[in-house]
Amino acid sequence: MLIAASALAIAFSLNAAAQSTTPAADNSADGQSYSSSSAYLSTDSLLGGSSFSDPAASASASPQYGGGGRRSSSSYPSYEGRMSHIAFEGGVGFSIPIGNDTHYSTAALTNGDLSPSVGWGYGVTLGGGWNFTKKFGALLEYQFLRQSMPNDYLDALNAESGTSGSGSSIDGNINTWSLTIDPIIYLPFSHKSGAYVTGGGGFYRKVTNFTEPVQECDPYYGCYGVPVTVDHFSSNQGGANAGIGFYRKIFGQDSNAKFYAEARYVWVNSPVASASNSYQGSGTEALIPVSFGIRF
Repeated sequence: MLIAASALAIAFSLNAAAQSTTPAADNSADGQSYSSSSAYLSTDSLLGGSSFSDPAASASASPQYGGGGRRSSSSYPSYEGRMSHIAFEGGVGFSIPIGNDTHYSTAALTNGDLSPSVGWGYGVTLGGGWNFTKKFGALLEYQFLRQSMPNDYLDALNAESGTSGSGSSIDGNINTWSLTIDPIIYLPFSHKSGAYVTGGGGFYRKVTNFTEPVQECDPYYGCYGVPVTVDHFSSNQGGANAGIGFYRKIFGQDSNAKFYAEARYVWVNSPVASASNSYQGSGTEALIPVSFGIRF
């Protein structure tokens, strides 16, 4: 009797469960129906999470890498550190005199005024600063420019001094160094090349040197002349510069290193010679330095 009662109870339970199942959809052509669940097994269950996930939630996943908004091309990517903002430049080249520097006064030489004209020379530029964005920065620049004195001026000076054709002919050079603050704006043509404009102002020092050869003898090389400064004058002045350049990234478009070529206009407010002070120059100095080098 107990076995019969147990079998009857099991049969009743199975019948009640079958009646409680509701068909979800009719997906067959012959009218047969089957039930489907609104939840499905997720891979999260394999990682210790919930065994079920909501398809609607999966369809609305957020953009990858935290937002998906487009960053301006002039800004630094978030993965670049503050060291990427450090700016540096180093270059060498030649410099061309213009304006007052291209002539001298014979009358001034006759009166004993040392007012030389300036010849071609060479220059070195070094700078460091900060790139605020990919397109704008500012640098503290040091520039040294060494100019020669033209032969026509030196010939006239030696004629006045009576040293023409002698072993003690006067020679000379003009050195101008500066310390300036110069903003820079980059104007890219493509991911790897472009142009830039720069300029600024600051402190300029101009030193004019006159030299004469002094004989020195060596047991191996014999005697030879060594130029020694016999006279000089200098001036400390304000000045300004402005220029344009072109660059090319040399290690790929994501590199900060750029090879550059540029030309600037440099103006120095140097004084002119006067009756009270003949140790001055020919007035304001104007040069065009052309440089080639590397920028970061």
